[in-house]
Amino acid sequence: MSAQTLATTLLSTQRIIGNVMQPPGPDTKAQDTVCTEFLKDLQSLAPALVSEAQPGDEGSLHRIGVACRLLGDFKLATLFYKKALELASNVYGADSLQASTHRNFLAGLYFAWQRFDSARALIQTSLMVYLKNLGPQHIHTRLTQFALALTYTKLGDSSLARQHFEASALKNLKAPDQAESASHWQNLNFRIISLAAMKYEQQQFDESYELFRYCIITEAHEAWPGSVIVAKSLNNLALLCRAQRMNSEAEEFFKMTLNMKKDIIGAEHADYLNTLNQYRDLLRYMGKSEV
Repeated sequence: MSAQTLATTLLSTQRIIGNVMQPPGPDTKAQDTVCTEFLKDLQSLAPALVSEAQPGDEGSLHRIGVACRLLGDFKLATLFYKKALELASNVYGADSLQASTHRNFLAGLYFAWQRFDSARALIQTSLMVYLKNLGPQHIHTRLTQFALALTYTKLGDSSLARQHFEASALKNLKAPDQAESASHWQNLNFRIISLAAMKYEQQQFDESYELFRYCIITEAHEAWPGSVIVAKSLNNLALLCRAQRMNSEAEEFFKMTLNMKKDIIGAEHADYLNTLNQYRDLLRYMGKSEV
């Protein structure tokens, strides 16, 4: 029963992410109605779905949670994130790296939801696990330190925030060269983090927070590869960088957005052409010609 229910829910969730979350158009109102009905159905099913989940279902639960998060229902997403964490803790141990991964996913949800106290407690626990198992120089440890720095900044504790930022040693983080390979999205994550760290060092905390928040792009892509909503988030990131006058970064993100949208919706789609116009406008501003 659990496996069948979970599989059916996952399939319907995939359809929502793949087909409903399209760019705004004449049928936007109808799409919103479909999303609302989907979330309403999922809310009624969620308690039983979560209670029946078995070890090994963590990935599926997380994917559904990511979908809820992207659709803006943080409360519903929390049910699935928490159950995935519980299962990972039961199977691998609360102090395992697997459990810490899901713990950080939940912390990221709380962070985006602006529940910073809840995020802080989870991040601190993960940091202890990473320090013990991976050491202070591992990138997972350093990113967790940075997450704590941003959280303490939001909580108004500048002293602890600076302490964890210094411990993260992200000031001089160099993003790997962008490559069209399996590491493409990992490289994107490094690039966003390095930009966020740069803005943090400049004490532009709101900009740093917004950039860090966009790490949801990589999590969403891993859960739902090839989704229009991921491309939309990437497009928003390009616009954010341009608004911050980080034009070279905006140019790179526009290129990534165009490549993704071309694969998903095609080069003739109005949303692709809209992004293309934004990209060309940036190039004109920079005095560059389109390659």
